[in-house]
Amino acid sequence: MANKKTYMMLVFMCIYYDCTSCDQKCRCKQNKHDKGSATCSELTYIPRFPEYVKSINFTNNKFHIINREFMSNLTKNNITSLILTSNAIRILYEDAFSGLLVLKSLIISREKSLNISDVKKALIKLEATLENISLMENGWTYVPTGMFDAKEFKNITKICLSKNKLREFSFAEVANLVNLDRLDISENKVITLDVTQSVNVKQIIVNGNDIVRLSSFCNSTDGTSLLQTLQSLYINDNALSELTPTMFKCLPSLTTLHLNGNRLTALLNDTFSGIPQLTKLHIQYNKFKKIEKNAFQSLSLQRLNFGHNGFHFDDDRRFDPNNIFKHVPKLTHLDLTDNFLQSENKHLLRQMFSHLQNLTSLNLISTYLQKLPTNVFHLMSSLQSLILQGNYLRDWKEETFENMTNLQYLNLQGNYIQLINSSSFPKELLMRLKTLDLSNNHFSCTCDLMWFRDWLRNKNKNRPKLSNYPHRYKCIYPENMHGKFLIKYNPTNDICTPWNQLYTTAIILSFFAFIIFTLIVMAYRCHANIRNYFYLFRIHRLKRRGYIRLNSSEDFEYHAFVVYCDADRKWVHNIFLRKLEDDGLKLCVHHRDFDVGASITENIDTYLQKCWKIIVIMSNDFAKSEWCQWEVDFLQERRRQQGKDVFLLIMLKTINSNHMTCPVKTLIKTTPYLTYKDGVGEDLFWKAVIESIQKPLGDPPVAM
Repeated sequence: MANKKTYMMLVFMCIYYDCTSCDQKCRCKQNKHDKGSATCSELTYIPRFPEYVKSINFTNNKFHIINREFMSNLTKNNITSLILTSNAIRILYEDAFSGLLVLKSLIISREKSLNISDVKKALIKLEATLENISLMENGWTYVPTGMFDAKEFKNITKICLSKNKLREFSFAEVANLVNLDRLDISENKVITLDVTQSVNVKQIIVNGNDIVRLSSFCNSTDGTSLLQTLQSLYINDNALSELTPTMFKCLPSLTTLHLNGNRLTALLNDTFSGIPQLTKLHIQYNKFKKIEKNAFQSLSLQRLNFGHNGFHFDDDRRFDPNNIFKHVPKLTHLDLTDNFLQSENKHLLRQMFSHLQNLTSLNLISTYLQKLPTNVFHLMSSLQSLILQGNYLRDWKEETFENMTNLQYLNLQGNYIQLINSSSFPKELLMRLKTLDLSNNHFSCTCDLMWFRDWLRNKNKNRPKLSNYPHRYKCIYPENMHGKFLIKYNPTNDICTPWNQLYTTAIILSFFAFIIFTLIVMAYRCHANIRNYFYLFRIHRLKRRGYIRLNSSEDFEYHAFVVYCDADRKWVHNIFLRKLEDDGLKLCVHHRDFDVGASITENIDTYLQKCWKIIVIMSNDFAKSEWCQWEVDFLQERRRQQGKDVFLLIMLKTINSNHMTCPVKTLIKTTPYLTYKDGVGEDLFWKAVIESIQKPLGDPPVAM
């Protein structure tokens, strides 16, 4: 009866609310492929969802009892992924998921009140073919027999049972899952890892358990492998205290093995040599005291992470330096972070690394190195990445980094380096490096560091990228520079460079050369204004001498007769005439003042008698015009009668040498002229023109 009322209430709510929209307590998202998702919290019922929703996450709701009727609104959508997290589920009916016909992924986590047996029954009744099931943090202590036997699990690829309280796990539960890729039972309380029958799985994760031993992975009957397809095995953070040479014997496909964070104290010979495909070995955060000489022997191993073990590679009683890496010919990556390496005995390091000719990456972070022997890296011609961060290095010899023809990344961060100069690294190495990290060192900001400071500021595109620059490149010494950024270290030349008296002479000569050059440039760019100024100056000077005037402008109708080329008419009419006539002068131009019907020659002769002076506007077009040349020749008679002062020559535009005819050249050489200059000096030009027009004809000639 109660279920019927619930159903009726849901029907009513679907009518009252728009079932095509997302519930107010849910967040719905739709992607471009219409495979949307929804996340819901604080619900006591399951609402209707838009048709595009395919993945639903129910977190922190109050779903005490779940059955098919309760889940009925989900059957309206093609739900492929369902997540149930912290929903206070107490009862899960066996038909709860039977209506979800296309479900691929099911996650049930943090449901502490849910019985695992109820989950098993619901999974058996599941009609969809699951691919991923995750049952995490539910507090379960066991896995019921036949938990994953349903036919719908035939395509399952991932099973996760992590963060429960399982004390044991039988691999027989997954023996029938032929497509299983990943089995995760990490962070439980499993003590032993026993495989008693053949299992098809590619990855097993048992991190964070209490495993103290590993049984053989071989079939006791015929010696074949029980984990024929296993590629990755993670046994981190357990309680393993020893590894035997036969422990990993029957793992023919294993490529990755993680043994971090156990209680291992010794590595025996041939521990890993029986794993034919092993390429990655992570064996960090243990407490090794002894490593036998052939412990790492492997013809396939490429990457070895042996960091954070605190092993004393500075004590040859604990290991054999000549053989420890001798039998790993394919090793390309080696990580020895946070172990103890020998600095004083240079032969020990050389013996350790002499066989690693194919190594491309070497990590020696915090290995307590104080010195770098000169011939340690010489044989590592394939090395591309070298990390020496967090050691006690102060300096090294020039040849230390020679022959490293493939090195692209060098990290020397966090050492005690005070000085970097031109001999610290080979020039070829600096050109080849892609990344260099020298940050967080104890730089001494003195004159000896000038080369490095200048190199840092160099914008050369071939310079390697400087990690953490500039904010982690600071001065430590001297005391007055402590904490200042190296980029701001700017010593004066007086401090770092002894002064040479030749420098003083060179500076003085350069100063005078600059002054002369400046004067030449000014004379070139302002020669017209200078000419006009001197022209005006000579007029005033001659006036003061009191020469006799022959006549004045008052005897004539016009102040001047203007001769110009038709190409310059726009400037003459719009600028020249307007400016001078606004200042009270009256000028005669043939376009405006000549009599209509009379010939040009007659007009020129008539109006020339009415003009006191003659103004000639010269330009390149003027020099090219035959008519203008004739007009000047016609006016020369007036010049012969009254002297050259009757002419006022104005150079509007410079005349090219190829247009400089003999009459024009003679006129310019024998008669002073003004040069028009727009902009600065223009006022001086107009003043000189006006005073030249008003200048009496009796003044002596003025040479320019």
